Amino acid sequence: MRVSAPLSSGQQRLWTVSQLDGAGPAYNETMAFELRGAVDREALQRAFDALADRHEALRTRIVVEDGRPVQVVEPAGVGFPCEVTDVAGRPEEAAELRRREVLAPFDLGRAPLARARLLAGAPPGLHATGDHRQSPDTHILLITVHHIVFDGWSRTLLLRELGLLYAAELRRTAADLPPAQPYRAHALAQQRWLESDGPAPHEAYWRERLDNVPPVLDLPADRPRPARQDFRGARVPVALGPDLTARLKSTAREHGVTLYSTILTCWFILLNRLSTQIDIVVGVPTGNRGEENASTLGFFVNTLAVRAKLSGDHTGAALLKEVRVALRGAIDHAELPFERVVELVNPPRSPAHTPLFQTMFAWVPTQHALLELPGVTVAPLDVEDAPAKFDLALNLAHEDGDVRGHLDYAVTLFDHATAERYGRYLVRLLDQLATRPDATIASYELLDDRERRDILTTAPRATRRPGGLVDRFTAHADATPHAPALVCDDRTLTYGELDRRSTKLANALRARGAGPGHVVAIHSGRSAELVVAVLGVLKAGAAYLPLDPAQPAARRAAMLEDARPVLVLGDDIDALENEGHETRRPVATDPGETAYVIYTSGSTGRPKGVAVTHRSVLALFDQWLDRFGATPGEATSAWSSIGFDASVHELLLPLTTGAVLHVVPEDVRPDPAALMAWLREHQVVQAFLPPAYVRWIDEDPGRVRGLALRQLLTGVEPLPDAALARLTAALPGLRICFGYGPTEATLYATAHFDPEPVDRPAPIGRALPGSRLYLLDDRLRPVPPGVVGEVFLAGDCLARGYLHRPGLTAERFVADPFTPGERMYRTGDLARWLPSGEAEYAGRRDDQIKLRGFRIEPGEVTAALLAVPGVREAAVLVDREGEPRLVAGVAGGGGRTPHEWRAALAGRLPDYMIPSVFAEFDRLPLSRSGKLDRDAVLARARTSASHNPVNTTAPRDHVELALLRIWRALLVHPAIGVSDDFFDVGGTSISAIKLAHAIGTEFGRELPIQDVILHPTVEAQAALLRADGPPGSGSLIEFRRGAGAARVVCVHPAGGTAFCYLPLSGLLPEDAGVVGIQSPGLDPGEEPLPSVEAMAEEYLRLVDPRPDETLVLCGLSYGGLVAHEMGRRLAAHHPRVSVVLLDTTATDDPAAKAAIEPVPAAEFREKLVRFNGMYPGIEDAQIERYHRTYNHNRRTARDHDPGETAARVVFVQAVGEDPVPGTVEFWRRRARGGFEVVPAGCGHWDMLESDALPLVAKIVTAELAAR
Repeated sequence: MRVSAPLSSGQQRLWTVSQLDGAGPAYNETMAFELRGAVDREALQRAFDALADRHEALRTRIVVEDGRPVQVVEPAGVGFPCEVTDVAGRPEEAAELRRREVLAPFDLGRAPLARARLLAGAPPGLHATGDHRQSPDTHILLITVHHIVFDGWSRTLLLRELGLLYAAELRRTAADLPPAQPYRAHALAQQRWLESDGPAPHEAYWRERLDNVPPVLDLPADRPRPARQDFRGARVPVALGPDLTARLKSTAREHGVTLYSTILTCWFILLNRLSTQIDIVVGVPTGNRGEENASTLGFFVNTLAVRAKLSGDHTGAALLKEVRVALRGAIDHAELPFERVVELVNPPRSPAHTPLFQTMFAWVPTQHALLELPGVTVAPLDVEDAPAKFDLALNLAHEDGDVRGHLDYAVTLFDHATAERYGRYLVRLLDQLATRPDATIASYELLDDRERRDILTTAPRATRRPGGLVDRFTAHADATPHAPALVCDDRTLTYGELDRRSTKLANALRARGAGPGHVVAIHSGRSAELVVAVLGVLKAGAAYLPLDPAQPAARRAAMLEDARPVLVLGDDIDALENEGHETRRPVATDPGETAYVIYTSGSTGRPKGVAVTHRSVLALFDQWLDRFGATPGEATSAWSSIGFDASVHELLLPLTTGAVLHVVPEDVRPDPAALMAWLREHQVVQAFLPPAYVRWIDEDPGRVRGLALRQLLTGVEPLPDAALARLTAALPGLRICFGYGPTEATLYATAHFDPEPVDRPAPIGRALPGSRLYLLDDRLRPVPPGVVGEVFLAGDCLARGYLHRPGLTAERFVADPFTPGERMYRTGDLARWLPSGEAEYAGRRDDQIKLRGFRIEPGEVTAALLAVPGVREAAVLVDREGEPRLVAGVAGGGGRTPHEWRAALAGRLPDYMIPSVFAEFDRLPLSRSGKLDRDAVLARARTSASHNPVNTTAPRDHVELALLRIWRALLVHPAIGVSDDFFDVGGTSISAIKLAHAIGTEFGRELPIQDVILHPTVEAQAALLRADGPPGSGSLIEFRRGAGAARVVCVHPAGGTAFCYLPLSGLLPEDAGVVGIQSPGLDPGEEPLPSVEAMAEEYLRLVDPRPDETLVLCGLSYGGLVAHEMGRRLAAHHPRVSVVLLDTTATDDPAAKAAIEPVPAAEFREKLVRFNGMYPGIEDAQIERYHRTYNHNRRTARDHDPGETAARVVFVQAVGEDPVPGTVEFWRRRARGGFEVVPAGCGHWDMLESDALPLVAKIVTAELAAR
């Protein structure tokens, strides 16, 4: 007989997850065995069928009844299919069938939720061990059961009973097995317990234990987390070996813990070291079945959220004890189902990951010796391509003195090599815990000596070329004095002229006290005199301090005060130059002397001067020349501001290699199109371009056609690697240097030279020759590949330090622990090693984005924005003014609404990574140095947010209103808004199922459970329902069904929607019904009614007043005209009616009527927003229908002459602004049933806003009582 029963709590969770896209095979439990020997196929099939007859779980299917999933147990005889396939000689087919068996989903509505497949004649290479010859008696047996009716204990039970039943079938006897209890009995008992007082102490424990739990564990992944978990997985083997296992068992005994708890402790340590998070939760399964269910197949297992907070000061022994206590506490409270724990804790939900934890540790039973078939040798096989329920799941078994198993991983996040590396790290940590349990866990190393050496490898120094900066310049001046050196505006200086002028200036400077150890400030625009001044200062042996005239005067003053220059060169450069003579007086410049000082912004607001040595500049130039070479006479350009350190490269490299320096005119600098034309005109071969210009070129690579560029330096900010690759493809022969480095590291210390057409940010590359790049943790240890560490730079690139700031220099330039006697610079930047050996930038240490507990990488969000069609540029920032929020600056957004932006990103990013505010620009704003102007982006974002035309609380159409009613009834929560998250206001996986059912009943359109879960707000669900055309609303909308004999009828304003009355309905007496009337013409295919009279007639038909019913007809603005006409018609035979006019203006003046003109679309859109007609994602066609209806209603108002009425009229006049003269008398003359004027201290459009609303509600309530 078919029977049904409720699902257990765990089954409910699995059923809900199974409704998500891609989750079909996620909970397939597949076992694989190699069978060698003669297998009686018919006996095997009968044994499987007997299993299904014996265990109700194997005859169970899941169906939805009245919005709730239930389990239906089919009668015996359903069977347990075991399909036999001959694969002899076809290894590819056998491998494909194995893969399909693992990944083929079950239909949970059809029993059995189990299947088997026998691959007969399995070929070599598919065996557990060894290389067996192909044989007709070699098979592979695959058994797959859905987890919703199966767990780890069930696995052991099924395999043992299958062997006994097979043996009995061979003997043609009955197997001697104890009776199996029905699983549904467990589900019913659990339901009764959950409805009792039994869960209370467990709920208190979990509520406290998981309070403020981190929402997600941010492990270093090879790819960004997708918007939805797709459950694709794979696994790598993990084996400890007998020796380590024995030592771990000994350590466990010494500290009074189990081997299981010991390995779990190291799993915590590994997750801590990989993620750098100290608060970590790991999922741990527990059997959760009593002795009475020992012989019952079914899903009994519960999952425990074990939480540990790790400190680097923990010793291994201390952490062992803490994990033991945490594990013991979780086990003591294991009776409360995990689903109930999630509801209690209510963590942020996201379809991108599981709640509470994303990693699992399971102690699994071994399959060895569990399946015994007479006459057959059975060996277990590894199951590959196993679906991934979590980011990482460590599954280990202990047998024969060894611990081994596998690490399952989500292939969406991790590469195979990464998972293998994590497995090695775990074994390495276990070895150190066994060897040094009393050492701090911070001292445990993840890297072995070889990995450490690979990471710390330093590239050899570049070829050292003779001479210093001045020597190299004068060598070319002597060799080719008539060759052009500098082109600025319409002037050209030869090397000889530039040499003579700079020598004269140097002599004049020395005469005024400038020389080694001194600073000379240069305050000059983009001119030939600027270049003369730079060379003159260097020839004098001094260091130059550039002052850009475009910088704020206060900043320039602060720089001069701090630098204390001996001279400031300005407009007097020519005059001072004439004071000197042309005779060279070479100054011996030590390579360690300062060449220039450039100021950068300080965290305290005080700029700090970075003093860079000649040695560092020469090393930078030498590595460039080693890679790119130089050809005297070729054209180079100088784009950068003199106050930006890229100018050093642009000015001095060409002049020390015999090139021709072309200074980009000031009016050309900010215009990329003009710059391209200028570069083309001057056939520039080598240039620096800021990232924004590279992105501009990437929009149309044809823009570089005709350029002579062969070397391009860029950097400063992240760029897509694919954009760089497309640039090299568009300009054959172009070589790009994407450089990274702060001013303290001489412009750039690392570089990426070989862009690839891949969707990722361009890496910051490797250290330049002679420089060193370290990525270190908080204890200055190298981090493993993929793990984020702080960037430290060392070697030839380092500046001398901060001018006149020895304390700050000592703080930021610290001892290099890997190269004795040398320094390294702490950048404050973060990066990770890529598998290629290059580093990838990961943001600033002091500006990490963490919102609502989620760590957010701006680069991932930026990449997603750039993938949106039409977007040319994007930047992601945090606005910390007020409540922190994520802000996106975009160019090429196409005027999307915030909802449209969120919809565009929803398929690319988890919901917590989608920006709250989108600021659109024609081009992203840049500073003088070509960097993003962050302040300008934030300023625009704040303006955009303050004018965001979307109501986020009240429903804006009948779809949202109907949904809101369903939500409120289901969750018994009266204060829900349209943007509230379902799970934040009390929703659970079960109530989500009920919600999906209720939506289907209300709208006659199914909304799959996965859509309810993935779109957990009223506005998002409404958008889905509207997607195939909005469900028809009709014109009458019931705001509230009353229990008494009174109704309030609210007539739409000219815009046609009635939702502006929704706040009023909530303030009226509960026994009064409240309805709204919407104007025909709002829905597709509808036409508006031709006149106010026609509307009044139709609306009365819709309202259908009862003879004994009290009616209050209420109309705001235009709605009052219609309400008045309805009251006039109704009052003749219905005495219990009154009309409330909310500042409805009217006139007898023909000229005033004629002045009623159609309203332009822009003005109408503002009105639509005001009256809640605007919802996120509203289509232009709907706005156009609203606009047409609005102007149509204005025309009917012009043509309407209100008549006298026997109904009582209350005129509520807005006196907060100048009332329209004559309006009161107009309505008084037409009121024969009584007239009252009530002034309201508000404006016309504020009548239904919060300040005036109580007054309006009081008036309407009084009319209800009076009638």
